[in-house]
Amino acid sequence: MRTLLLTRNTGEGHNRVALAIHQAFESRGHVCEVVDALRLVNRHQEELDWSKSRHRFMGNGKTPGAQAGSELATTPPRKHHRRAGTDVSASLYGWAVLKMPALFGSVYQIGDVYSRSKVPSPIYFQNQKYAEATHTYIEDNEYDVVISTHLFPQETLSAVRKRYQSRTKFYGVLTDYSCTPFFREPKIDGYFVPHPDMLADCVHNGLPQDKTYPLGLPVAERFRKAPDKAEARQSLNLPTDIPVFLLMSGGVGSMYTGEATDRLLADGGENVRVVILTGRREDLFTSITRRYEVDPRVTVVPFTDRVPDYMAAADILLTKPGAVSSTEAAVLGLPLVHTAAIPGGEVKNARFFAERGMSLYNQRPGEAARLVKWLLEDAAKVEWMRTHQKANMIADGADQIVSHIENAA
Repeated sequence: MRTLLLTRNTGEGHNRVALAIHQAFESRGHVCEVVDALRLVNRHQEELDWSKSRHRFMGNGKTPGAQAGSELATTPPRKHHRRAGTDVSASLYGWAVLKMPALFGSVYQIGDVYSRSKVPSPIYFQNQKYAEATHTYIEDNEYDVVISTHLFPQETLSAVRKRYQSRTKFYGVLTDYSCTPFFREPKIDGYFVPHPDMLADCVHNGLPQDKTYPLGLPVAERFRKAPDKAEARQSLNLPTDIPVFLLMSGGVGSMYTGEATDRLLADGGENVRVVILTGRREDLFTSITRRYEVDPRVTVVPFTDRVPDYMAAADILLTKPGAVSSTEAAVLGLPLVHTAAIPGGEVKNARFFAERGMSLYNQRPGEAARLVKWLLEDAAKVEWMRTHQKANMIADGADQIVSHIENAA
C-alpha cells in the first residue's frame, strides 16, 4: 500500500502525529511519505514555471536561439513571484498564539459560526486553490491512501474529491479533544478522532457517524517504550536525587514560561531542577536562557527530538494543553498540570483531561505551579492520576488507524 501523509508546519503536534502514523505504516512494510502540504504546492508551481521557461527558451526547436536556450532550460530559473509560503502562515500562526491568544480564540468562535451556517469558510476558499497541485502529486505517485493531520490539507482534499475522479481514499485526523470548528467542513472518506467520548459531539456537529472512528490520537512508539526515570536522568545528565519538573512551552512558545518557572523555583527551594523545553522559538530560548543563566536549578533546552526522554525523567509536567503533548505525557504515565490555555481548542483539551482525572488545570501560571508542588507531595493523587490516564488513553492509536485502513482496502 502506498500512503501519503499531509501536514502543515503550524505548531509541532500535527507533524508528530504524522510521523507516528508514518512509523506504523512502515513497520508493516507499506510505502509511506510525509509531506508539508504547502511545500508540495510550491514544488508543483516550480515545475510549471520551469516547463513554461523551457517552452519560452526552446521555441520550436528550429532556430539557433532555441538550441542555446535548451542549455539554459536544464536548470529551473530563479523564482520572483510570491509563493504560498509555509513560513508566512506558520509565522502568523505563531504570532497570534504567542502575542494575541484572545484574538486566536475569537477566530475559533467565528469558526463555530461558519460551521453552523453551512457557508463555505475562508479557510476552504484559500485551500481549495491547491486542489490541482495536490491531485497531480497524488496521481503521479499512485497513492492508495492520503491522510491529513491538519485541517488545511483536509480542505484541499475535499476540493480534490469534488473536482476529480480518484480511486485514492482520503482521511483526516482530528488533533484536539473537541470537534474543532471547520473540521466538519471537509467531505472526505473518513475521520479519525482521539477518544470515544467525542463521538456523539462530532456526529452532532455534522460528521457522518459511519465514517467517524474514535481510534486514539497517534503517538510515536518511543512514548510507549520510554526508559525508566533513573536511566532517562542519567542519559540527560539530570540529578537523580531531587525533584525534576518539566516545563513545555508548546511548538510556538508561550509567554507564561517565566512566571511559572519563578513560582516553581520559589516553592522548590534549592533542591529542585526545572527543565524548560522552548520548542522552535529561538527568541524564547535566548530570553529564558539569559533570565536564568546564573541559576543552576534551571536547564533550558532548544528544539529537541528527545522529548520522550525528558518526559520519562520528570516527576511532573507543567504545560500548555496541546492535545498531542498531553496525550504523549498521559501515555507515558507522567503526572500533568495544564495552564495558559489558548481560548478555544486548548481550553477544551484542558477540561477534557481534568474532567477525566488525567490532569490538573489552572489557567494562571503561578497558581498552576502551586498545583505542581501540591501534586508532588501527594503520592496517592499521583497514582490516582496515572490510573485514569491509563484507563482513558488509547496508546496504540497509530496502529489502530493503520489496521482500519488495511481492513478497508
